[in-house]
Amino acid sequence: MKRLTLLAVAMLMPLCAQAAEPPRVALVIGNSAYPSGPLRNPANDADLMAETLKKVGFYVIERRDADQLSMKRAIEEFGKRLEDAGPNAVGLFYYAGHGVQLSGHNYLIPTTANIEREGDVEIEAVSADWVIEQMRYARNSLNIVILDACRNNPFTRSMRSADRGLAVIDVQAVTGILIAYSTAPGTVAQDGNGRNSPYTIALTKAMLELREPLADLFQDVRVAVMSATEQKQVPWEDSSLTGRFYFTAPENSAPAVARASASGAPEVSAPLPNTSSDSGWLSRLFGWNTPAAVATTTPVPAVKAPSSVMSGAGASGNAPVISTGATISGANVLALFNTLGIQAQDIDAAQRYTPVAVRQLLETSARSVSLGSTHDELRAALELCRQYSAHCDPSWYDDEILRHTTLEPFELDRQPVSVAAFRQFTDSSHYRTYAEQVGYGYALMPDGVHIEEVDGGNWRNGMKRHAVDDDSPVVGVTFRDAAAYCKANGSRLPSEDEWEYIARGPSRKIFAWGNDPAPMARSMSIAPHVTDGPAEGIGERYRGLSGDVWQWVNTSAPIKICACKVLKGGSWLESNPANKRAATRRYGVPDRPDEDSGFRCARSVHTWPDADLWMTQIH
Repeated sequence: MKRLTLLAVAMLMPLCAQAAEPPRVALVIGNSAYPSGPLRNPANDADLMAETLKKVGFYVIERRDADQLSMKRAIEEFGKRLEDAGPNAVGLFYYAGHGVQLSGHNYLIPTTANIEREGDVEIEAVSADWVIEQMRYARNSLNIVILDACRNNPFTRSMRSADRGLAVIDVQAVTGILIAYSTAPGTVAQDGNGRNSPYTIALTKAMLELREPLADLFQDVRVAVMSATEQKQVPWEDSSLTGRFYFTAPENSAPAVARASASGAPEVSAPLPNTSSDSGWLSRLFGWNTPAAVATTTPVPAVKAPSSVMSGAGASGNAPVISTGATISGANVLALFNTLGIQAQDIDAAQRYTPVAVRQLLETSARSVSLGSTHDELRAALELCRQYSAHCDPSWYDDEILRHTTLEPFELDRQPVSVAAFRQFTDSSHYRTYAEQVGYGYALMPDGVHIEEVDGGNWRNGMKRHAVDDDSPVVGVTFRDAAAYCKANGSRLPSEDEWEYIARGPSRKIFAWGNDPAPMARSMSIAPHVTDGPAEGIGERYRGLSGDVWQWVNTSAPIKICACKVLKGGSWLESNPANKRAATRRYGVPDRPDEDSGFRCARSVHTWPDADLWMTQIH
């Protein structure tokens, strides 16, 4: 009998281990009692959320109508408990109340905040980035951030740089995170007519009743909120999740978080689909976290030609030596490969090589390149700026420091995307840009420095600032709009390194057309066309790389600067040629459409498209 009991215990032990849930830690803050703009629901929403989270197994830290010190200490406590819970822990942060977006960063407003101007925000508010940093320091497996802080905000009225709603937080800062917004970035959420907001009602109900993965659950929440608000509020999420999580696990299921297998390989091999829209095709368009949509910029070994090509009389090692027929001097091959940054340790300067072998290496090899600006180039940029303006600051160009990277073969569109091409995309997919959804965009004010909202401005009307026709570069598009277009056309946005390499080439030209600023040393009152301007880039095969429109690239700004994406090229509105150099960066809030920001697409390929050009320069 004793043996049977021990056997039964032994058989049950694996089942108990399988059912064990990772620790769950949450911080819930609801701020309602603002003297300058009280809100009816956030404290009630926080009560409902805390109660729900406790039911699904979370340890919950709670704060209501908190001042700044109370919020900061709660965030600190949350970070410590999350770290103590261990690497398998799940962290969740929920905030309901006033929030403000300033220069691409989100700030949560304590009830005692005294904010009268932009400079008060960092002193009086609490940065949402602090929560993200606590999660990063905890190094736990999965985190969820829920921001119901997009209500009409009394604190933004006197702030020129503040936008409606919240900015998109860069999920690249922490792997394994989902950030959920109660409404689309830059728009305002509904506070609701009852005790709770439509978003929190739908979300808490889903947490308890829907036994489905996190991404699917939030998609269902979006549909419910859109229905409850008559399509006026569209919840939004960004994700870098690498596993599955269930608030309420399916019956007879494994633990709620998919962990790595014993071999170290993750059981969920790819990020969950981005759920930025409630339509399936749009989710696929926005899936740029997939490997095919991300530019490769990490160093890789030199690519060697197959042995069948690289063998022959007089061959040494893996070098593509052929002793008969038309051949190319090894010294010339080395010179070209060194210029292009192709590893050439197997090339012997004393040997000769067939054009076929050289071309194959040329077409397929990764290229190590130097981008950005040297100290001398930074000084020259400042001097150039001062030739055209009395107001030039060295800090404008400090972020262009020299960088080294390795690029795999890719091709870049020859010109910016035109209005005609973008219209074809929207007509066929029924896509609506961010500006079309929210009903406004941005344009420069008459002072040429500050920006203002333009009601009804979008890509179809040149943000109501410029006449457009089919050959105009499309503007008034956000980073997401641009990524959706490229995805639909089987391509992606280029990385900054890719864009700049095509513009400057191995000779590291200052401008995309050369080193003389004269071709674009002025701003233009008339918007350009996609084919305007001098021939540019490698082989002079491109148009509109500089001085046409600022162009979105899939590279994030340093987090210390802003939660922004990088734009390249300088637009026709830039009066100073120093801001049209190929190394110049502009940082843009990803969800801000404006009058001079467009894009072009890129795609990864098996062979470099410029091989013909370089083969003509070798003998």
